[in-house]
Amino acid sequence: MKTALKMTAIAALAALATASAAQAAVTVSHQAGDTPLPAGQHMVWDFDGLQAAGYGVSVTGPAGIYDGSLGLISGIAAPPPGTTSNYAAVLGGGKIVLTTPQISKLSLYMGSPDSYNNIRFNFAGGGFKDLTGTELAEGAFNGDQSVGRRMIYDFGGQRVTSVEFTSGSNSFEFDNIATSAVPEPATWAMMIMGFGLAGSAMRQTRRKSAMAFA
Repeated sequence: MKTALKMTAIAALAALATASAAQAAVTVSHQAGDTPLPAGQHMVWDFDGLQAAGYGVSVTGPAGIYDGSLGLISGIAAPPPGTTSNYAAVLGGGKIVLTTPQISKLSLYMGSPDSYNNIRFNFAGGGFKDLTGTELAEGAFNGDQSVGRRMIYDFGGQRVTSVEFTSGSNSFEFDNIATSAVPEPATWAMMIMGFGLAGSAMRQTRRKSAMAFA
């Protein structure tokens, strides 16, 4: 009887944790234009050749990289304002998935936001959060090609391990993805050890200097 109750309680807690993760909040903000990058973030994919170590990409259906110097490709895609190099475009029914280390924030330069554009953030340990349309871009722009803003997504205490970009129609255009990666425990341990060794070396240096001038 006790074992059955324990199993029921564990199952209930697991279900609650999954539901909470699925409903996890994402704080959305933005800045006008593409640069500068938000404090603490680093470029991880610029579609011109830079793809940071630890990040992977898969493409399904009509989606890919387009040349911004071509300008508007009627009915297909338009580069984010000011973009003359490569950018990504997800056409209707397509998908781009970016797999990541555990990240706490992500930003990207988004152009001509549409109500049918969507981003799904998949959380470490399960659960996800979808952002679509006005929620995704902090405003309704109906594909206005003069609108370009760096959208910033903060996951709070959650950690994201993959991001899915989809669109219900043509197109979802963006460029220059940046993230704030969360160092893994082993990395933290190495950093702490490094700080300790550096402090020890500084103390040894000070002692030697004091002896030399005594």
